[in-house]
Amino acid sequence: MMAVGGGELENFNSKSLSRKFLFSLAAVSVLATCANATINGGGCSNGSCNISDSKTDKITVSGTGNTLTIQVSGSVNVNDSEAINFERDSSTTTFKNQGTITSGDKNAVIKIGENGNSGGGATITTFENIGIIGNGSSKTGISVLGSNNSKSTITNFTNSGTISSKEAAIYLANTNINTFTNSGLINSNSGTGINLSNSTISNFTNSGTIKTTGTAEPNSTTASLYASSGINLQQATIENFTNEGVISGKIGINLSASSIKTLTNKGTIESTSSANELAGAISITSLYSTSSTIEKLTNEGVIKSNNAHGIFIGDSNTIKTLENKGTIEAGLNGITFYGFHTNKQPIDIGKIILEEGSVIKAGNNGINIDGSDYGIKGEGIEVKGRLEGGNAGIYIGGGKQVNTSIKVSGTIQGGNGGIINTGTIGQEGQKNQQHGITIEKNGLITSTNGSGILNTENGIIYGNITNNSDNDLSLKNDSDATITSGIINNGNGTIHINNQGSIGKNEDGHNIANNGNGGIVVEDWVVSTGDDGKLEGIVVGGDKTDNVIIDNVTIDQGGLDLGELEDISNIVSGVRPDQVGNIGINGSGEISLNFDPITGKLSTNFNLNASIAGATFRSLINTTSRRASFIDSVMGNSMQHFANTSIAMQEKGNLYANASDYIKNDFNNGSYGYNKEHSLFILPYTSSQNVKLSLNEESKGHTRGTIIGYSTLKDSGIYGVYVGYEDTKMSSTYFDINNRSYYTGLKYFNTLFTTSKGQEVYLRAQGKTAFIKNKLSKKIGKSAAEASPNSYAYGMSGDLGMNFNHGDNIFSPEAGLVYEGGYTEAFSMINTKGQATVIGGERTYANYLNLLSTRTSFTWFRDWLPNLKTSMTLGAKFNINPQVKAKARFGQVKVEDEFYLPRVQRYVTTSMIVPLNNVFYFSLNYNGIFDSKGDTHTGFAQFNYIW
Repeated sequence: MMAVGGGELENFNSKSLSRKFLFSLAAVSVLATCANATINGGGCSNGSCNISDSKTDKITVSGTGNTLTIQVSGSVNVNDSEAINFERDSSTTTFKNQGTITSGDKNAVIKIGENGNSGGGATITTFENIGIIGNGSSKTGISVLGSNNSKSTITNFTNSGTISSKEAAIYLANTNINTFTNSGLINSNSGTGINLSNSTISNFTNSGTIKTTGTAEPNSTTASLYASSGINLQQATIENFTNEGVISGKIGINLSASSIKTLTNKGTIESTSSANELAGAISITSLYSTSSTIEKLTNEGVIKSNNAHGIFIGDSNTIKTLENKGTIEAGLNGITFYGFHTNKQPIDIGKIILEEGSVIKAGNNGINIDGSDYGIKGEGIEVKGRLEGGNAGIYIGGGKQVNTSIKVSGTIQGGNGGIINTGTIGQEGQKNQQHGITIEKNGLITSTNGSGILNTENGIIYGNITNNSDNDLSLKNDSDATITSGIINNGNGTIHINNQGSIGKNEDGHNIANNGNGGIVVEDWVVSTGDDGKLEGIVVGGDKTDNVIIDNVTIDQGGLDLGELEDISNIVSGVRPDQVGNIGINGSGEISLNFDPITGKLSTNFNLNASIAGATFRSLINTTSRRASFIDSVMGNSMQHFANTSIAMQEKGNLYANASDYIKNDFNNGSYGYNKEHSLFILPYTSSQNVKLSLNEESKGHTRGTIIGYSTLKDSGIYGVYVGYEDTKMSSTYFDINNRSYYTGLKYFNTLFTTSKGQEVYLRAQGKTAFIKNKLSKKIGKSAAEASPNSYAYGMSGDLGMNFNHGDNIFSPEAGLVYEGGYTEAFSMINTKGQATVIGGERTYANYLNLLSTRTSFTWFRDWLPNLKTSMTLGAKFNINPQVKAKARFGQVKVEDEFYLPRVQRYVTTSMIVPLNNVFYFSLNYNGIFDSKGDTHTGFAQFNYIW
């Protein structure tokens, strides 16, 4: 026992001696540290200082092991420098402020460490502010500085008081903070609440307010780099960031070349920007070639911006996972993307999850996957809450991609579409890609003005669109858009489909499949011809095909094999004929279909009047006929003005809207000499016109041309010749008809006799011909075909007229007979873009035209002044045989048809003529031609020279 007891006593004594030795070493160490600690100013003279009264001189902390406390009754107010300066390489165990610390407007209130190449950091174990630091006019509240090789370090930073300044309330450069906790107010009047540069905070918790009332907005030059922000990170890192309070500024949280590992918002993060496209409550941008990243962003509170975006992401930046459990409200887009062209890399949106009960509400798009010129990619979007945008709930721009599916068990709503896709949803070639978009049991995708899902422009959705919901869904797939798989309805709701593009088949080979108690209504579906020459008809499948209704099917005639129309199963299969409402064909109406839903029989009809042949002949004949009426109406018989004096004194001539008619009138009045035998005129003109086609279509366009004419006086009468050209461009929905015409004509005039009362009876005659080079285009959707046939026009006419003189007025009634002929070469439409013609081609055979018509007119001319004369002509032409026949071939089917030109054509011409001298005359004129198939309005000027 003694041996054991002695051993225990010996062991106890040994331990006791060791502890005394260690305590002695610790005491020596503490004494040594205290010996190195120094706090100067404010009445402090050693390493531990308590200030309980007012101080006006600068306090400097150096050395190690310092402790500085400002009591509630204490204050430090310095105007010409920092109030407190923790020098580089200093070490402070505890700094605690319960009072008030302020400085002038050119310095920080508290400065910790030094920056620059010669700078270095300071160390503070505990920094606690319960009182007031800064007064709003101080340049910076707290500046924590260091260098790349010597950073400042704060283990625990706590603020439950107020830190305010003119610029950054807290400025951290080359600083590491382990724990940053704010439950008070951090405020900047014109700068940033907290600015981090090349600094790191391991754990950041805010339950107070961090804000700026600064007015600096992001701009296109520096982006958000100098924007007034609640918290600004430049090349900085926050490991774990939890906000339970308020963070506010033009940008709430602003990242530039920075990272946050986890950001959890349970409070409010807001942007106070005024309608700035570059601002957001949270902004994530690059700095030069360095990107920003948030590993996981969880919102359980409110992210808002009344006039800008909720979350703004620039080129090459990433949010790997975005989980919304709270509310995101934005005047522009809830979540948006933007290209600055600085870091030319795609944006990675990662995975977006909107949990049940969450809300994103935006003025434009809830999620706007657009804006970057270098692509946007993401893992997928899952909507369990509510996603709403004034334009769209989700908008995916051209060239942008969401790599996997969109799953909806909540609500997506937009003004023009719930989901609008012009980019890509899903990935090509993914074997496990079963659902491009899936709507779960209670899911709803809807819009107030458009479709629930709008796949438009060149949008692609890889995979099926599957509806498991009891809610209805409307889907529109536009002409250039593609859904690679099928449409499946497993729910109790109804899917309404409008497909103008391409929809593929599901794994069972069905374009649409109905398995639930709901239904599918095909409002319209365009059936096109595949690469194999067969129609890609609608294949219906599923367990409940009786609940499928096909309201309308439109067959694309581009590349169509007419033989495919003989079997209804080539167009629709899987449903009874009485479930199909109507089957038609697109285009101008040249091919039409008759469908009997009882028997399922389909017949084909052709209407050349609505084809390129009808449009060409109708437009060409109308244009040619109107040109002839125009020339006859405006040219007149200038030849009569050069008869000798005795004839001229007897002949008032035929008066038209033409300066040369009134030259003669001046001759009659003896104003000038009577030795004029030649006349030359030039007449530039421009017209606007429209021609009615079939199916309420109109071909509209304009014509520009010029006429040059010459007349000479002979004993046997007056002879004239004219030449001209014109360019005509006419366009309609399905056809473009452009041509250039070259024409010429011969004219003759002579007075037959004069009545006893002085009325002149005259004869005029004309022969004319024209060569027309046509360029014809047929348009079916995005496809086009062209042809370039030549046309030839010819004709002759004769008219009798009489002049009645009444003071300064001359009235001239006239009547005549007109023949117009023409020939257009046979032509075949050649596909120039896609396939606009049916299989086997489309050919229009040569067309011959022979038209006979009568016409009558009445002209009133008045000589107001020697240098001012006016004229008005009213006339009408009556077509005796307006019927025109045409022949064509569609594929192997030959077709004959006929159409009718307008029976009556009316015209009016007005002129104002100004004789400039005895050889030059000038006139401004208008001519209008009207009939049941359209009208032409022409303005022209005429210049005459006589000698």
